This record gives sequence, structure tokens and C-alpha cells, in this order.
Amino acid sequence: MLNKLLMSAALVAASSTAGFAQGFSGAELGIEYSDVSGVDDLGGISYYGSAEFELLYGFSAAVDFSLYNFEVNDDNLSNLTGHLTYRVNNVTDVGLFFGQDYTDGTSSSLFGAELSYDFGFGDIQGYVGSAEDPFSRDITLYGAGVDYDFGNGFGFEANLDRFTGDSFSASAFEIGGYYDLPQGPRLGATIGTFDQDATTDESETYFALKASIAVGSYDRTTFGPRGVYEAVRTNVDPGS
Repeated sequence: MLNKLLMSAALVAASSTAGFAQGFSGAELGIEYSDVSGVDDLGGISYYGSAEFELLYGFSAAVDFSLYNFEVNDDNLSNLTGHLTYRVNNVTDVGLFFGQDYTDGTSSSLFGAELSYDFGFGDIQGYVGSAEDPFSRDITLYGAGVDYDFGNGFGFEANLDRFTGDSFSASAFEIGGYYDLPQGPRLGATIGTFDQDATTDESETYFALKASIAVGSYDRTTFGPRGVYEAVRTNVDPGS
């Protein structure tokens, strides 16, 4: 699996050209490999791409596509999310997101609102929305994250994602760091905890390796993918 990560990172870096971002304010390609400590066949690799372009009067539109290859089963899992964002001022963006999670020919919808605040050395984001889990149950989906730039290419990130439904819930909290190569990709690593509260309580520790590359006049896109599999990537059947 690690060999796939390194190979995919090379393909991502090779495919990022100025032409890819032509007409867009920002675009990004990336992959993430995750593994759960002490648990066999629980983890996986995710691929994602996003692009954003400016509209009129401070509005912008973006689209994200993600493909998930979880080790626990052979289902085809993917997500498509759209964003409509309004730049309130130079440091604050608000937006609406809407999309679909796809699982082997079936789909479930999601929608919600999101907020981003740039404090100079990084940004804070939050979102809340409504969606369906893999069992077609209605859930509330929400989360927050912070990205802090230490300088010289080094940075810190922390993310909390959670969803709740009728008598079940799941959440993931992770912290980590990254390094932006000059004129090149971002490489990062995180460690986190996945908690599930359903018929039995479960808690697992996981780690992730990440690689991404961004192009465009505004570098990375304002917001990232949303969905059930984005919230908790270590288990394809959360809340079961």
C-alpha cells in the first residue's frame, strides 16, 4: 500500500501544470494513506481533486471529487461535492456545500454551510450539514479544523469531524504536520483517534500519510471535500 502512495504522489506531482489551472483561481490534487494501529485490514487510500473559479461580486464556485479504497471491503466508494462561496472580506469566506456519496451504484445526498477565517499565519474552518450514512439513516455532520504556518515551508494542522444520528455517533480527531516543498508538493503526516458509539463503543488510533500539490493564482481551494467518508475515513460502515 505504501508503494501505491509513493507512486501516486509522483503521478500527482507530474500532472500538475500551469495549464491544469487555466481559468481557475485554485486547484489541488492529492492522496492520503491511512492505517489503524493494531487492527488488520482497516485503513485505506484516498484520492482527491478539486478546482475553484471566481464568479462575480465576490462569489466563487468549486467542485471536489474523491475516490476511496478502504481495505475492509471491495465496495466502490466516491464523493462529489460542490461549493458556492462568498468572500465577505479579505479574511472571511462563507459558503454552502452540496453533493453526493456513492457506494456501488447507490447514492446519498448531503448539504450544509461552511466558514473559513484567515488569521494571517493560517486559517480556521468549520462546517455543519445534513447527510445519510451507508445505511440510509439521516445524520448531522459537522467539524472544524485549523491550519498554522510556522514558516520555511513547515506547518501544523488539526481536524475534528463528527456525525450523529438516532442512537449512534462517530468522530475522528487528528493532529499532524506538513512541509511544503519549494515550487512543489505538500507532504504531511497525522495521527488521530477514531471513536464510534453504537451498539458497542469502539476507539482506535490511526495514522495517515498525505501528499498533495496545488496550482492557481490563489493556490489551494477555499474549502475541501465534505461527506460521510471524509468525516471518518478509517471505517466504511460507521455507526453499524
